[in-house]
Formats: sequence, structure tokens, C-alpha cells
Amino acid sequence: MKKPVVITLLLFIAFQTEAKPKDYLQECWNKLVRPAQGQYLTFSYQEKLNELQHNFEPWQQTNYAGTGVVWTNAENFLKSDTLTNLARNRSYYSKTQLTPTDLLFLDYGDKDLYSVTKSMFLDQSFQTARYSPLRLVSYFYLQKAVMDKETNKEFAVYTLTINKTIVRLFIGKENNLLHKVTTLHDDDLFGDVLTTYTYSNYETLANLSYPKRVDINKINGKVKDEVIVSVGKMVPEIPALLTKPDNYTMKEDVTPQPDVTVEKYNNHIHFIVLKHTDDKVMVVEFNDFLLVAEAPVKSSNGELIIAEAAKIAPGKPIRYFVFGHYHPHYLGGIRPFISRGAKVIASKGDQEYVNYLASAPHTLNPDQLQRQPKPVVFEEIKDSLTITDS
Repeated sequence: MKKPVVITLLLFIAFQTEAKPKDYLQECWNKLVRPAQGQYLTFSYQEKLNELQHNFEPWQQTNYAGTGVVWTNAENFLKSDTLTNLARNRSYYSKTQLTPTDLLFLDYGDKDLYSVTKSMFLDQSFQTARYSPLRLVSYFYLQKAVMDKETNKEFAVYTLTINKTIVRLFIGKENNLLHKVTTLHDDDLFGDVLTTYTYSNYETLANLSYPKRVDINKINGKVKDEVIVSVGKMVPEIPALLTKPDNYTMKEDVTPQPDVTVEKYNNHIHFIVLKHTDDKVMVVEFNDFLLVAEAPVKSSNGELIIAEAAKIAPGKPIRYFVFGHYHPHYLGGIRPFISRGAKVIASKGDQEYVNYLASAPHTLNPDQLQRQPKPVVFEEIKDSLTITDS
């Protein structure tokens, strides 16, 4: 008489065992992190790195070639590297030494340690994934990240927010290897910026799996880097690249408080001085309207400039906005002027870049143009353009 009850109980246990979802993060940790416990993975690498710097054209990149050596495990990350500017044929050197409590960083070309902030320390959790995902996978594992509901048939997806950056792991369901990492953060100029690290060419060393190629897509795919890793090896110790100072501390992250003053040049020209960004913005007053030349860094500064312009000439709308360069200190605050219908004076070749800035999503830190989108109104410069009262 008791047999049906026993069979039912066994079936229930079997069902519960089958119904329990697979822990892909655990399996990934077993492959990418666990075998390195008590020792370190080390490898040399070569990289192609491209940056948007103070160049003449929008999206024009400064190209670098890098070489270096990495030592890493679940808790530590060390890097010694050389970066060469290919156009100038000039090389720079840096060192990074990261532990669970400290970050020592010797920046390119510096002789003294960089003054590290707490945000820089936290960001290393995912920035080290450029060379190895080992430490990031360990971070997710220790935080007990839960698989996303949006997980698909091919990848198990895990999401954490690290210091205001949304970080996602995509783990292959067939091989339990990390396929890619994405980070999404707010950028003052470009808004919501997605960076993707894609891993391939996995090798196995003493049961530890590590990728030998990392492809990096930055700024929503506009800029691309690559890292090629040499054959790795396991070592019991790591070198002391940098010496921790006796007075070592991590600085608090401080947001500069707005500091705005106005200088009158003459009855028609005023300069709005933004001391917190080290910029000077020109405001030209006409009989019935204003022209503003440039706005630095981000939308909030554009709002400050608009407020000061209203004090300079109450009731006069800002009809024109003009810029001299593609750098954030010239264009970073353009969006508030677009949202108020100001005409952007630009050549035909500049309009595509301005449209990109105007239409870029700013969902992580919404501004007025994100909340109420508007198209850009252009005033095109051909050979020349004259603006007068008559």
C-alpha cells in the first residue's frame, strides 16, 4: 500500500531536480576563475587602440599600438605596458597594480603615481575585462548575480550596475564560456555609450580557459580596438610593479560646482566665463536676438549659459549657435540650444555630426532634448555667412 506514495515522492524529487535551472555563471566561474585560485594567469599581449582626441575631423581617430604584460587572478590585476602614437612615433609607458583594496596607477608619461579616486577603483572591475574577463566573472560570482529574464536560447545574460555603469555578461549556454561583456554608461557628450568586449580563440591552461582575442567596440560601435593575447602560463607569485605610499588614500569623487561670471567686452559682445570648466563663451547681442558661440562639456552647462544670456539681454531669444571645433569643450553643451530652436550655424560637412549629437539617446541622464526631442535647425555656411540687424 505504501509503494504508490514512494513512487510519487521519487517522481516529485526527479521533477524538482530537472526543473532547477542551470547555473551558467557558476559553470563559467568554474572554467575561467576557479583553476587560478592560489596562483596567477600571466600573458603578454599586443593591441590596436584608437581614441577620439583633439583632431580636425569628426570621428577622426588617433591610432596607437600597444604591448604589455598582464598578471591576474580573481582578486588582483597587474599590467605593465607601452603605448606608441603611430603618427608621431612616440612611446609612453604605464603601470597598473590593482588589489581588493587598492589601486596604484602610473599614467602614461608621468613620474609620480596618479591621484586615484574611488570611482576609478570601482570601474576597474570591468575595465580590466579589456585584457582578461577573469576578474569580472569573479566579481559577478561573488555578488551572486541572478540570470536575466531576457536570457535567450544562445546566451545566459547576467546584469549588475557597477558605479553607475550597467554591465552585462553573455555566457554561451553550450560551452559555458563568456562570449561578450557590454557596458553602458552616461557620457557628457555622447549620452548613453555602449562598449562591447567580444572574446574568442579560447585556450585551456591547467583547466583554466582564457581568450586569446578580445575585440572592443567603443562609443556605440564608432571606434574599434583589438587585443591579441599570447600563450599564457600559471605562476605562483606576481611582481611588485609599484610601491604603495605610506600616506596612500583614494580621493572622494567631487563634482565641480558651477562657477559662472560675465565679462562685458562692449555693448554688443559679452563673455560668459565658466570657471568650473575653464571656458569662456561669447554672446553677441543684436537688436532683437542673440548669438552664442560654443558651449562646453555637457547639457547642464548649456543650460547655465542660456540662463546667463537671459540676464544679459532679457527677452531676446538665442537665434543662433555657432561652434569652432568638434571637441567637447566647444560642442558638449549644444543640446539645450537645439531644444529651444536655435539655428546651428554649420557647414554641410558638419551637419551629420551635429545631428548625431542631437539624436543620441540620453536615457541614463535625461536632458530637455531627451524628454522632448526636436530636429536640428541648420543655417548653412557655404563660402561665408553674414548676420546683421538690417
